[in-house]
Amino acid sequence: MDAVYDRQALMFGLAGQELLGAAKVGIIGLGGAGSLINEWLSLAGVGSIVGIDFDRMEVSNRARVVGATRWDTSEWLSRSRWLWLQGIARRFATQKVKVARRVARRANPNIEYHAVVGDVRIAETALLLKDCDFIFLCADSAQCRLVFNALVHQYLIPGVQVGSKVPVDRGSGEVGDVFVAARPVFPMAGGGCLRCNRLIPLSQLQREAVSRDERRRQAYVDDPEVVAPSVVTLNALCCAQAANDFLMGYLGLTFDQARAGYLMQFCRERQWISVDCRADEHCPHCGGSAVSVYGRGDGADLPCKE
Repeated sequence: MDAVYDRQALMFGLAGQELLGAAKVGIIGLGGAGSLINEWLSLAGVGSIVGIDFDRMEVSNRARVVGATRWDTSEWLSRSRWLWLQGIARRFATQKVKVARRVARRANPNIEYHAVVGDVRIAETALLLKDCDFIFLCADSAQCRLVFNALVHQYLIPGVQVGSKVPVDRGSGEVGDVFVAARPVFPMAGGGCLRCNRLIPLSQLQREAVSRDERRRQAYVDDPEVVAPSVVTLNALCCAQAANDFLMGYLGLTFDQARAGYLMQFCRERQWISVDCRADEHCPHCGGSAVSVYGRGDGADLPCKE
């Protein structure tokens, strides 16, 4: 065993460390949350990571993306008063997944890293995750949640969805009830299916399906492209819980009597709460009906755009 993992192996054991070295983990979204999980898993000795993100770095997210530099955002150009220079900065900014690959290889030079510049909402990209041992969803769109949820149940891959919410009143600017969430999703009835628990709202799917111009014409208030508040420490709270859920579960260290369901922290109250999960026997993802994709693998299509 590599001496780098000596202290960690005192908890996981040699066998546990070997299991991590053989694990293949998918990360959807390498922004503020995904970049934290990416670094931690690499430091822990996970052998293979499939990182998926289509986006490039921007000055506004450099403070939250692990390992990002001013060079990655072409900051000296992006701050120019000339719009054409700002356009060049956006064009040549580093893709987030390539920043993640650089961070992962610094943490573990032996890691097998698949840096996928793509959109998980496209079937060809989503299918790159079908042989993973675990999937982290760190992209917060309804369509991404739908594809992730289908992957978990169709290919029987456990996963977890993470996110934070900072509600701000548009009129007064007052900050509301800030919370973070780590939502484990296991491929089983009652295992936390996002669809059963109403976390993939049809209305949001419809909004995301139309173009930006169409959203403007229809005067959508909750435009998915509207920038939302985000703070690196909030991301760290939910990501730490999610990463620990993976490590403890994958290595068999979770107690049998451990509480099931989602975990949320309301940061202003300094309070963690657990949320029981619903189950719908007619769910097309985790249910037992004839139309369910549960366990069908390549025998069913993923709910992708193309």
